[in-house]
Amino acid sequence: MKASTYLAALVRAHVATNPPLTENELDALKRGVIILAGLGRLLTRMFRDGARVGSMPKDLLEQLRLTRAMVAALEKVTSNLVCAALKSWESGYD
Repeated sequence: MKASTYLAALVRAHVATNPPLTENELDALKRGVIILAGLGRLLTRMFRDGARVGSMPKDLLEQLRLTRAMVAALEKVTSNLVCAALKSWESGYD
C-alpha cells in the first residue's frame, strides 16, 4: 500500500471511526486468533481431564476455569477485531 493511499484511508477511517490495518497487521491478528483458539482448547482439555480424574486441587481447577473464560473472551474480542479489520480492508481502502 502506498504511503499516500494509507494516509488517505487513515483520514477517511478516522472520520468513519473505522481505522484500516495493513496486510501485515491483519495477518498478525489472524495468527493471534488461531493461537488463542488453540490455547482455549488446551485449557478446556486440561480442565476436563483434571476434573474427571480428580488429580488436580480444587483451587487449581478453579484457576483453570477462570483462565479458560478469560482466554475465550480475549479470543472473541480479537476475532471481532479481525472481522472488522477485514471488512475495512476489503471495502476498498487499499
